[in-house]
Amino acid sequence: MNLESNDIAQQKLDELQNIFPEVFEDGFINYDKLKTILGENIDESSEHYSFNWSGKKDCYKTIKAKTNATLKVDTTHSELDTESNSNVFIEGDNLEVLKLLQNAYYKKVKMIYIDPPYNKDKDFVYKDSWGDTITNYMIQTDQLRDEGYTSTKTSSTGRRHTNWLNMIYPRLWLSRNLLKDDGVIFVSIDDDEVHNLRKVMDEIYGEENFVECITWNKRIPKNDKGIGNIHEYILVYVKDITSVKHEFIMRKDGLDDIYDLINKLKKKNVPFLEAENELKKLYKKNSYDRGITLYNSLDKNYRLWGKINMSWPNANTFGQRYNVFHPITKKLVKVPERGWRWKEETFSKEALIVDGKYTDIQELHDGSYLCGNIWFSSKETIQPSSVTYLDDVNNFLLRSIISFKSDGGIEVEKLFDGKSFFSYPKSTSLLKALVSSVELQKDDIILDFFAGSGTTAHAVMELNKEDDGNRKYILVQLPEATDEKSEAYKAGYKKISDITKERVKRVIKKLDYKDGFKSYYLDNSNFQMFKELKKRPNDSLEDIEKMLKMSVFQENILTQGAKELDLVYEVGLKNGFTLSAQTEELQTGSYTFTKLFEDTREFYFCFDKEIKNDIIHNIPKDTKLICYEKALGDSVKLNLYSNLDLETL
Repeated sequence: MNLESNDIAQQKLDELQNIFPEVFEDGFINYDKLKTILGENIDESSEHYSFNWSGKKDCYKTIKAKTNATLKVDTTHSELDTESNSNVFIEGDNLEVLKLLQNAYYKKVKMIYIDPPYNKDKDFVYKDSWGDTITNYMIQTDQLRDEGYTSTKTSSTGRRHTNWLNMIYPRLWLSRNLLKDDGVIFVSIDDDEVHNLRKVMDEIYGEENFVECITWNKRIPKNDKGIGNIHEYILVYVKDITSVKHEFIMRKDGLDDIYDLINKLKKKNVPFLEAENELKKLYKKNSYDRGITLYNSLDKNYRLWGKINMSWPNANTFGQRYNVFHPITKKLVKVPERGWRWKEETFSKEALIVDGKYTDIQELHDGSYLCGNIWFSSKETIQPSSVTYLDDVNNFLLRSIISFKSDGGIEVEKLFDGKSFFSYPKSTSLLKALVSSVELQKDDIILDFFAGSGTTAHAVMELNKEDDGNRKYILVQLPEATDEKSEAYKAGYKKISDITKERVKRVIKKLDYKDGFKSYYLDNSNFQMFKELKKRPNDSLEDIEKMLKMSVFQENILTQGAKELDLVYEVGLKNGFTLSAQTEELQTGSYTFTKLFEDTREFYFCFDKEIKNDIIHNIPKDTKLICYEKALGDSVKLNLYSNLDLETL
């Protein structure tokens, strides 16, 4: 049974062996054979393109180092008083957490969004020690979850970019494993590290999987260097560009305001020409995109439509040329210089032409005409256009430049009764645009392992309320200490993670949201053998385990204060159960069980001090039973091994 995180090095070797089984001999790689197979793709020159920095090799040590840490249920901060609780909040160092998620969430996450430290002068950079990261984490937090992790300056060592790269590289590497093959990752960043981040992601995700570097216009200028800087960046990569056709869409800006205005105009029966002028005033006031402003005409039902050019769009080729007669004057209309965009039969179908005659001609208030989906001017000298209704094209492709107000701070203040508890949070509108741009299926997971104030969860819940969706979120936030002089600290929020959890709770209440979240925190393993291993670094884990089994019962198997539920979730997570798996207490016969179940998998935990053969009649035969080995006599153990899928502690 797995009691540590995945062996990343072995995982990659297994993947390589699956691709090139012929290069493995007695478990080792024959590099000469590998070179022969790859042929010209091998570069043995001393000079070639690469991206390196001091400490990059240690990044791989960090990635490969297994962790025996665990995630413990934090019942005091979970929001469970709702219909279900399939969302997850985790307090802890995201490096350790990402390792712990490798088994249960491998290829299960559809979308990742992160807003990592931008590496400003006072930005916090996580310090990793690849030798024993959980101990390193506990030392830096003084093992006191109430106090939190203290910020440091990244420039203090003189290796500003290097320190940042050593922080971000292993986290991005581990996160890729969690993405589905058709998954996508969005990473916010600014000018300080965008060039380095692009190179790192090209290496981890592959240049071919780069989609776009989106420029986010925040609308509020900041004067840092004598220029009004109003933008940040969002790098977009997919897991595998060849897996499916990736198309990112966004809802057109201003639709709610536009439809609200049209409904008001329709109720008042405002004349069409006057109504169209009111719409144009709204467009001018808000400087809407061309994808909105070309829809400026109303039909008889106040349905908004726009004219699309019928000319052949390719400047290097020509479209078909055919005669089109005006529906009223019966004269030939102007033919585009490069021909028509549509074939003649398509034009006739859209114009509702049957046997050479227009079958439905509607005169509009400005003297022009609609024939099906074709618009004609009152004059045949003006080229006709095709008609598209705005409500048929509410979405368009996500733009490489997007404009959303940087109003995340105001949103958080409103939730916290006007108090400013978090600096520079991302806006919910920005996150909603990114999340909704990805086509998500039922129960798809969005992961944010730099959760900050919790904007990602806020956006996911609002979108689900708007479109009756079922997206799930996992948030990970370090218990970074708040400044003792800050309003947040004075209000009782000693850590950033406290603010995150409270914001999510308040959004749930505000939206009357049906789904809660489970809260976990990073901690040392519940198993005593890992604690003993640190005391005896020269002993193997097997030696420690044998030593503990010879001692008196479970008090020496589990660490002091370990709860049975903690043990259930630790074993479950490390053996493929997600953190949303459910538990149920069962009393069957003379035995007490904790059942951990998810989909069709079930683990039965029995912590009774004496177990007999009759236990096989109290649990389903196709489940796994986990119990204390000391609770079994030799004959009972043999019988259960032959009749059940048994694991002993």
